[in-house]
Amino acid sequence: MKFPWSRRFHGTAQWVTLVVLAVNGILLATHSISPHTAVLLFVGVELPLAGAVVAGLAVGFVAQRRAGSGTRESISAVLGDSPFWPIVRAEIRGYRALWLWLSGRVDGVERGAVAFSSSRGSMVVPVAFAAATVVEVGVLHLLLPWAWLRVVVAVLSIWSLLALLGFLAVERVHPHYLTDTHLVLRQSGTVIASIGRAEVMAASRCLRFSETAPTVVDGRLHLPNADGTTIDIDLGRPVRVNLPALLPSRRKVELVSRISVYVDEPARFVAALRGDVDVSRVAGD
Repeated sequence: MKFPWSRRFHGTAQWVTLVVLAVNGILLATHSISPHTAVLLFVGVELPLAGAVVAGLAVGFVAQRRAGSGTRESISAVLGDSPFWPIVRAEIRGYRALWLWLSGRVDGVERGAVAFSSSRGSMVVPVAFAAATVVEVGVLHLLLPWAWLRVVVAVLSIWSLLALLGFLAVERVHPHYLTDTHLVLRQSGTVIASIGRAEVMAASRCLRFSETAPTVVDGRLHLPNADGTTIDIDLGRPVRVNLPALLPSRRKVELVSRISVYVDEPARFVAALRGDVDVSRVAGD
């Protein structure tokens, strides 16, 4: 376990290392400093900072191992202290989801369960963004006088497009699903709630447009997409739900007794939840 001051030190060291590296690169690219000066800055400033970061990670890993954690758990705990790890983890998960999407597969759906997607209409923004990116790269290629800057802008534009597609893919390959015993609701690749079917008192089609992001209001969980929510669910008792967020400090746990959720096929969802459709038979077809 790290002390708070140690955690702050390593977080600050990582930020300083990144900023110094970026400034050094910008100064070199704009010819504000010579290559010789850039190398001296790298050796005299950036390498010691990077060494401090690596040493801190190594000490944390050893401490976790001595505390009895396994190798994988130790690595996860040490990386979890990095201010960049949530962003890096989200990026990796996005690329993995994009691969699953292109492969036509979903992730984390239990065997024999029926999946219910909630992604209809989500491609409008990325298609528009992709078109704008192509136009942007073409225009900047003509306007920017430096070849290196044109390449950097093109790479950043393509990367941002891939990041957006990865974000959408996370939603598409992690649908809600229904088993014989549980309803599992997911958002951004995270399980929001796992609800026993015996707890579901009523389910009906209902359009709501009041909320545009996952939230809890007056004991009601809202899981919308861009078109709001299409299903209302009433529960027999309050259940715990986990609201997702990129940063762990922003994540919340709430108790709710009502749920409003968006699915692409509300009629099929309600029929399956009410038991009008045999889940095991549908899953096996």
